[in-house]
Amino acid sequence: MNTAMRMGTGYKQPTGVKKDIKTEGVGYKSDVNIVNRPVTNHGLSGITSTSHGPKRKIYDKSYYLNLLKSKNTEISSEISKFKKEIDTINKDNSSYLTLERKYDVLINDVRQLEGELADYNLTQDKFRLGTKPEDILSLYHHIKLQNDKKKSALDDLFLERKEMENEISELQKQITDINQANEEKLNQLDPEQKAQYEKLRSENNTLISNIGYLRNELDKVNERLRDLDDRLKEDTLRQRAQHLREEKVSLLKKKEELELQTNESNLPFAEARERLRNRIKQDHSEILHCEKKIADLRKIISTYQKNINELEADLSEQKTDQDESHKYEALHKRDREMTDFMENFETTKHEESQQVDQLENTIVTLLEHMSKSITKSTALPSKNDVKDMKGDLAYTKGLVEDSETTYARVKVELDQRQADLDKINTLEGKIERENKNMDEKLKNMQDEMENKFPKIDQVKGEYDKEKKRLTDLKQQLAKIKPGMQKIMTTHSISHDTKKNQLLQNDIYKLLNSLEKKIATNESQIFSLC
Repeated sequence: MNTAMRMGTGYKQPTGVKKDIKTEGVGYKSDVNIVNRPVTNHGLSGITSTSHGPKRKIYDKSYYLNLLKSKNTEISSEISKFKKEIDTINKDNSSYLTLERKYDVLINDVRQLEGELADYNLTQDKFRLGTKPEDILSLYHHIKLQNDKKKSALDDLFLERKEMENEISELQKQITDINQANEEKLNQLDPEQKAQYEKLRSENNTLISNIGYLRNELDKVNERLRDLDDRLKEDTLRQRAQHLREEKVSLLKKKEELELQTNESNLPFAEARERLRNRIKQDHSEILHCEKKIADLRKIISTYQKNINELEADLSEQKTDQDESHKYEALHKRDREMTDFMENFETTKHEESQQVDQLENTIVTLLEHMSKSITKSTALPSKNDVKDMKGDLAYTKGLVEDSETTYARVKVELDQRQADLDKINTLEGKIERENKNMDEKLKNMQDEMENKFPKIDQVKGEYDKEKKRLTDLKQQLAKIKPGMQKIMTTHSISHDTKKNQLLQNDIYKLLNSLEKKIATNESQIFSLC
């Protein structure tokens, strides 16, 4: 028997493995999509390995511990991040307070330096204009004297305020004493009288509050009435209408006088002569009054002309600014007086000239009438003469109306030009104010960018919480609303029924009559006391 064996190979069948092994693994179960790998300039890159194969199927204790640790690390990192943000916010707040204090100090320094700069600029201007040091010193003494006067006036006001406060405290003390005495008297009253007194006092308080409210309403109505009056005064058409109404009244009076003159033909000669003498005396007195006014106006004009000549002489003789403050005050005062006079001069002159013209026309007509009456005592103006006079009157009225319309139009144009001039003068101030407003808006926007915008997430979270709370509250109230409406309807019905029963009750009517009697008796008792 041949016992020789062949040499074995290196392959050995593993233990515990069946012969019919299924070569099936992870790659066979998962769907792998073959894609073209993107090729770049810096090498090859493709699909990540995390997307291949199924996920973990068994979640044991170690998995959850690792997950919990990762979440804890994330939470701790977020907490540290929040702490850092809180620290930065606190540092910003502290730095903001310090910067605000520093800003206040610096703004005070800036204002002080601006005052010094203004003084230096004023000194430079004075030096450039060649002002003498004596003039500046006199101006300094004048301003110092004015400041001392104002200081003494303020001291007097402070002392007066102190005295008034002492008087007020004494009066308040007296009021408290009177109230205490009244309380003692009230404590001595019966309960019914005390209740009646409390009721009357509450009614008095309500009436006082109503009085205050009504006074406020009255003040508002009066203010509105004043505004409307001012608007009516500013309206040129209404002023012209008022002027025409006054002229109409004067013309009607003149018409009546002319009718009386025409009717004098039916009167006897003695009575007509007596009326004519009375009219002449009246016209003579009016003429004297107008001449007196004209003389006064001429005196005023001459005085102002004299003042103007003096000012022009002073300005021509003295080119420097000697006694600048006194001269400025005198010039300002004289200019104000001249302005007031010149503003009122046109209206006064117009009125006086109208009166003088009317009186002159009246005198002329009266003299003509007197001459005709003397020469021809029985002859009177004919109808043609009367018609001529009426025609002259109508022509004169037309001229007066044309002149008034021209004057009103010129005045309106003057007001418009003056308004345009005022707008031009105030334009520079408006530009400066707008620049200041823009600077303030820029600062506010910078502050908002620094303080508000970094907190957008916090504001959004607060907004979402508040929105959710309000939504829940709205839903709760919507659920409660129908029940509350039913309860309100039932209560209102029961209240109305009870009220009607109370009004129809005889005892209630009797009590009302007794309360009225008690009120009358109380008023009589208080009046006797």
